Amino acid sequence: MLRFVLMRLASALPTLLGMSFVAFAIVALAPGDPITQELRTFGVVPTPEDLAALKAQYGLDKPFFERYFLWLLRALQFDFGDSIASGRPVMTEIGLHLPATLLLSLTSLAGAIGLSLFFGIAAVSTGTVAAGLLRALTILLVSVPSFWLALVLIYVFVLNLGWARLVGDGRWHDLILPALTLSLGAGATLGRVVRERIRSEMCQDYVRLAIAKGVPPSTILVRHITPQIIGPLATAWASTFGALLGGAVIVESIFGWPGLGQLILQAIGQRDYPVIQAYLILGGLIFFITSFIADFVVTLADPQLKRKLRHGR
Repeated sequence: MLRFVLMRLASALPTLLGMSFVAFAIVALAPGDPITQELRTFGVVPTPEDLAALKAQYGLDKPFFERYFLWLLRALQFDFGDSIASGRPVMTEIGLHLPATLLLSLTSLAGAIGLSLFFGIAAVSTGTVAAGLLRALTILLVSVPSFWLALVLIYVFVLNLGWARLVGDGRWHDLILPALTLSLGAGATLGRVVRERIRSEMCQDYVRLAIAKGVPPSTILVRHITPQIIGPLATAWASTFGALLGGAVIVESIFGWPGLGQLILQAIGQRDYPVIQAYLILGGLIFFITSFIADFVVTLADPQLKRKLRHGR
């Protein structure tokens, strides 16, 4: 298993380096000067000497590749410098907002997994008419943009029923609507994956043999089909978690959830380059970690892969 971990990390190293270069280049080559814009925001008219001193302070006066190399060395130590807007360390800014985003994403993922299992199993177990209605519902939820669904939920539960607040302060009941917004679309997408996986396994000989022996359908699903599909589903869940982190930016801004969405939108508006770069790197790193965990689960769930790793093949 240690060999698998080392091989996975080695294969991911070029991807992580490429991701860091893209994150740095997108921000570094963007038009505009964050120093000038920030000074103008505070009503300060800078002199050329002031601009030169501030650019030297933030390392913006060095050549592109030198800036990237120095930035990469600091990023490996999780040192992304200071925020241009607030003057505080970037990791301090992210640390204030990251727990809220992780809570929202994990809650949404749990809801999406529950909905996907319901949609997938119900579509296979129910009759033709009910299965057709469930498929139509999942297609509708997959097609609807998250921001539109958020507006619908606000109209129903906030404006009409008054069951929730439009702008919360980070309490648990303020989490329900944004988590539901993200869970519905992701759950419908995963539900189609669950449905197709179950239908594929139901055509296998071992399932037909179990049916011929009179094994109850629920037992076949839990004991026979689930171990075969858990690996692919874990991979899909990991990808969904990464997508939820990205989709949470818009949803957080709509519901006023105090997560990274609020921070990154402010950083983009203020051209706060260190915060934007750290956000891009953090998002890619979290996606890599979740994918690695999913691959590890797939390996543990597949006896053939475990034997190959054990014998070094």
